[in-house]
Amino acid sequence: MRSTTSRRFATAVAVLTLLTAAGCSSDQASDAVPDSDAPTGTVTIEHALGSTAIDRAELGSDPRIVALTAPAVDAALALGVQPVAFASDTTGAPDGRYPWQSELAADVPLIPVPVEGTLPIEEIASYAPDLILADFAASTPTQYEQLTALAPTIPVIGDTVSPYDALTRALGTALGREDDADAVIARTRTALADAAAELPGLAGRTALLSQYIPATQQLVVVADPDDGASAFYQELGMTLPAVGLPATAGNRLVVGPERVDVLNSDLVIILVNGGTAADLEALPGWADLPSVRSGGMLITDYATIIALNTPSPASLTYALEKVRPTLRSIAG
Repeated sequence: MRSTTSRRFATAVAVLTLLTAAGCSSDQASDAVPDSDAPTGTVTIEHALGSTAIDRAELGSDPRIVALTAPAVDAALALGVQPVAFASDTTGAPDGRYPWQSELAADVPLIPVPVEGTLPIEEIASYAPDLILADFAASTPTQYEQLTALAPTIPVIGDTVSPYDALTRALGTALGREDDADAVIARTRTALADAAAELPGLAGRTALLSQYIPATQQLVVVADPDDGASAFYQELGMTLPAVGLPATAGNRLVVGPERVDVLNSDLVIILVNGGTAADLEALPGWADLPSVRSGGMLITDYATIIALNTPSPASLTYALEKVRPTLRSIAG
């Protein structure tokens, strides 16, 4: 897989440089007739870069939303809104659509995730957005300001990635559909709670999400319990082990393969980014890891890692089914 993918996992920050040309012009958008049934009033969304004031009347009942991350797409789809354009890494799927995004219309143009460093502001503007769900695509003040100049923008809500419920709730607030957003989130929490009840042996077990990059000889680990990518395990009654090392990239731990011992947990879900399982199995100390000895090591695919690393209600429901056999193995 491409090195840009490894940077994306380590920092959970997608930056965009390519965009397909499509969408209505701002002149076309101005011809829209206001919907008298649409919610009104101004609401404020708090996020990592401050707050965004959104005038519900300006959004109307059929807003033009540009979604710049997979969780942003998921939030829109969860509330029955088709984005006018969406961004996605095409490493896992050429069309940028992940398996849990079957409701995303085929004619929604793709914004490929890119070369690091810039946002295609003019191209995004060509879609005449009423709202930009940027998520971690806007993780710096400069990126946020660039997008806010086009339309109200909701950037990253957490430190590294937004909590899995955050964008759905934010969009529900913006659209005046808080109850619908809460229902979506509740279904995911129920699915995770049911899994925890089915597998009580998970309580107190430890878990880590990781990837190994053979080309750069790096292990990248989600080791912060406050990271949005850790909620999946916590809602199953699991915890993250203390690794005792500082984070070095976007609050993610990055170490060399000689420190494979940091994967000292009952469950490890890991991607070999640009290699095969044999690359992992050849590492000194691999066979001695608790998860390898107990059947709790899951070497998985790109989509499952994305589902857990940049979570949404839809992606976590998908990941739960992919991970469930391994959960059963370690639950005793």
